Amino acid sequence: MADFRSNLSAESQGLVQAVRMYEMTEDPGVKDTLSFMIARDTMHQNQWLAAIEDLQSEGFEETVVPKVAREYEKKEFSYQFWNHSEGEESAQGRWAKGSSIDGRGEFEYVANPQPLGPEPTPPQPDPRLYSTAKTPQASQSAATGEPNVIDRVVEVIDKITPGGQE
Repeated sequence: MADFRSNLSAESQGLVQAVRMYEMTEDPGVKDTLSFMIARDTMHQNQWLAAIEDLQSEGFEETVVPKVAREYEKKEFSYQFWNHSEGEESAQGRWAKGSSIDGRGEFEYVANPQPLGPEPTPPQPDPRLYSTAKTPQASQSAATGEPNVIDRVVEVIDKITPGGQE
């Protein structure tokens, strides 16, 4: 069932892209080709929808979740909707209240979700990369407070490179 839904999504995206290209061109030959592609994507969407409907009528579950997934999941988060938007409008959606679609829980709206762990401290990226911003933790050596080895290397390279800082 998940593969069928994935195929439906791919056909839907293909249709959207073909329509966008159709609207961008004035070439009659391109429009003719895209018109055919739009028609075929319409058929393919309907094909996958019909196949999904057929599987459901044969008893396949609408929400496909391997049984073992329920064993592994952190159940306290399974039906929480975390609002990461400004305002509270998302609390009104079907996804934020009432019985879950799979019938195994109740949706819970979390207006202001908090981080579940400490803020990560990523390492300083290679300074040779384009537009690499320095991270605060990499600007000094943790033990001594002195400039770190990357900063010292950059300083030396700047001194020996034509046009570098001196």
